[in-house]
Amino acid sequence: MTAGGVEIAGEDLVLRPDRSLFWPRAKSLVIADPHFGKAETFRAAGVPVPGGTAEPLARLGAALSDTAAEHLLVLGDFWHAREGRTARVAGELAAWRAARPELGVRLVRGNHDRAGPPPDGWGEWSGAFRAEPFVLAHFPEPSDGGYVLAGHLHPGVTLGRERLRLPCFWFGARVGVLPAFGAFTGAANVPIRRADRVFAVAGGAVVDVSRR
Repeated sequence: MTAGGVEIAGEDLVLRPDRSLFWPRAKSLVIADPHFGKAETFRAAGVPVPGGTAEPLARLGAALSDTAAEHLLVLGDFWHAREGRTARVAGELAAWRAARPELGVRLVRGNHDRAGPPPDGWGEWSGAFRAEPFVLAHFPEPSDGGYVLAGHLHPGVTLGRERLRLPCFWFGARVGVLPAFGAFTGAANVPIRRADRVFAVAGGAVVDVSRR
């Protein structure tokens, strides 16, 4: 898979088509909104949807291998809902984490994380925190502490005559928003300004679709 490079706040970042972001200097992989247990939440409500935890975990493992990242930073909404915290999902998450004991993990609490803390071993769980020159957060709100990298919005951009909506990385003057990493999460059109930098995730590529 190809990836796109961008400089933000003086740092070189790599935008990946698996919807993760790699920060080379910090040896960190950053994701937002995995929403683990979302499919299980729908099935618990009687809606027969496909999918589960295995696919995003496999994608996450591949991203870590591809980048040789030593740290994983999750920008909120680790869970989707309490109903999705089944024994099977918890077991899959625990096994994935146990296979990577050397990986440092830090998680930001999101609004969906009212479902509860992550499984044991998944690392520190906190509000927004600073990792100079960035502030890692869930909600995309400017901060005096640095350039904010956030999630929450599941940003998307609509392109072409076919009105194809694609997930995107969206960087404004003070805040950048990552696409949702989780499967079955959708993408919402966001109010992109002319000066913003926007990178659509199109299959196996990340494409610069910023307005010129």
